[in-house]
Amino acid sequence: MFRFKRYVSLALLSALSVLGCGGETGSGKTPEPEPVPKFDYPLDDVLRLHHVQTKSTHNSYHIETKDNTVEDWNYTHAPLDVQLGAQGVRHVELDIRFNASLEIFEVYHLPILDEQTTCRKFTDCLSVLKKWSDAHRAHHALVVQIEMKDTVPEVSAETYFEAMHKEIRSVWPDNRLFTPDELQGSEATLRDAVKKNGWPTLGELRGQVLFTLDDSGTNRQLYTKNHTGLAGRILFADASPTDPWAAIAVLNSPLGDAAAIAEALAANMLVRTFVDGTQEARDAAMTNGVHFLTTDYPAPVDGMAYWFDLPGGTPSRCNPVTAPAECTSEAIEDPEFVGE
Repeated sequence: MFRFKRYVSLALLSALSVLGCGGETGSGKTPEPEPVPKFDYPLDDVLRLHHVQTKSTHNSYHIETKDNTVEDWNYTHAPLDVQLGAQGVRHVELDIRFNASLEIFEVYHLPILDEQTTCRKFTDCLSVLKKWSDAHRAHHALVVQIEMKDTVPEVSAETYFEAMHKEIRSVWPDNRLFTPDELQGSEATLRDAVKKNGWPTLGELRGQVLFTLDDSGTNRQLYTKNHTGLAGRILFADASPTDPWAAIAVLNSPLGDAAAIAEALAANMLVRTFVDGTQEARDAAMTNGVHFLTTDYPAPVDGMAYWFDLPGGTPSRCNPVTAPAECTSEAIEDPEFVGE
């Protein structure tokens, strides 16, 4: 896929130095709406997040630019709340860039060439997700995958990450935000906790969100504190099963990554892959235990025969590899409780 070389300007460094004067403590947390609707899922203490298979979208904010000639950019997504509601998506992806002049994070793909988006401000995107979640609290956990399009300079990395965390927490309060520290608990590493205990039950995570980092380079090195762990962080980070922070894996080829997918599943990691391509790849993705099946086309498109649906989902379904025999899609999410 066509990509610009990523860079951070001196203006970004300057803006981050200003932002760094504050910190995260007590910053802008949104009060929790009450009362919480009541619902009854009999298997909520049995089924766990890694027992689920769900639909995911790639660059979930994306609107095709007028007169676009790049095939890989030939898609337009509905607003995020429509994806969650009518289209049954439970895993979304947001590309973020820090706007030094406005001192905020923005969401878009590439400057000028491909920057149309359904929600420009990062906090606006998060607010759309939060508003839908507030109105549909019976949903299983949502996952927001973040790709930092900036190359974060080491000298200001912590300030950059704190600014991102602050924007997330300004929309999602801590009691609706599931973090690496919560998953790790008293275990020595996140990897040990996931391998030993798996993920929390669906009941423990209903109405909540977790964030993940899609990066395998310098940004991940800095975010994992030189590959040591995720203490105090909000985002889970892409990992291999041997990494101490191993909990999620981004393995985008259902066929080419088959061995790595099996290894990640054996470690109770959550796995994301792409399904757009050949039918063979889609079939592999739906049967090999991947949790998040990612597409550019989660609903029918005028003039296009292909779109991806998840058979038997309501909208998510039982993972064919990891779910126990008693699992049903209605036990994961019941449309009677969730609605659109």
